Amino acid sequence: MKKNSFIVILSGMILTYSPLAGASDALGIGDLAFGQSHMQTFVELEKLCDHVDAITAMPVQFPLAAETEEHLRCHGLRTSNGVVAQSVFVIADNRLVMIEMRGGAVDALASSRADEPMPYLHYSVFDRGRLFADTVSDTVWLLHEDALHPNLFTWSNPYMDVLGGNGPVYETNARLPGFVQFGATLTKLRPLFEAHCPIMNVETIDQIWLPNGPASQTQINCFGLEYAGFPRKIEAVFGDGRLELLWILTAKPEESRVREALISAFGQPDKVEAQWDIFDGGQIALRKDKPEILAISDELIPHYFKSLETE
Repeated sequence: MKKNSFIVILSGMILTYSPLAGASDALGIGDLAFGQSHMQTFVELEKLCDHVDAITAMPVQFPLAAETEEHLRCHGLRTSNGVVAQSVFVIADNRLVMIEMRGGAVDALASSRADEPMPYLHYSVFDRGRLFADTVSDTVWLLHEDALHPNLFTWSNPYMDVLGGNGPVYETNARLPGFVQFGATLTKLRPLFEAHCPIMNVETIDQIWLPNGPASQTQINCFGLEYAGFPRKIEAVFGDGRLELLWILTAKPEESRVREALISAFGQPDKVEAQWDIFDGGQIALRKDKPEILAISDELIPHYFKSLETE
């Protein structure tokens, strides 16, 4: 049903890790480990940082947080390979799940590594996706496995620089962006995606999986477009040069917020199935077995939601 991109393959590798804090979740920074509580993380950071700010984000918007979202901002983080000027540690539902570091971060976390990075976009990727480094901005992201599917390494934590804890409130509208038009050509839509996506690339899909069987398949990967409450990765899939399908990547903890955004945009679902909540006559659906939103052309509706034909 879906392409095997680098990130999907990488996610599959990451998911062999245990989701609980343990040896595989150790970060190599003091005694910090993914899965630690707010208090455990704060106590450890007080040993490692010149100063720590604790910020409670309201409203909750971070995809890996269902109930609570907290950010611990560390000034002057001391690591075994040098000092990082500024870091933010994200605590989602009382679990440490993500870290962004800037200013000396590449030297401290990436340059001294013995393993060779994998390139992806403008990042160097280490440790099967647990560490993303951007040498231009001198920024490093450390990711819990759950942060990889929604591509959270492309998100720049607003609490890195914001004073007083006043972060942004992201666009909650779940209607598709106005420039998206199913059936429109790649030639027409590419410059529009470029204008709206902070990060974008285009790839040719060798193994065609669109169910209507086009001769060629191309995909625009759009990163950072605000949709349904957070900057998202959107995969726009073209068959024979025309837009057929969008995958919009989400996370399981935010499912109830995403569903409410879809209901606000499209009304109650036409049908609720085990894996799907289906809206707007089948053109858009919330996927529940794997956290994503699917939006499709009219031509593809029967291929995905044949059950609607009997309604």
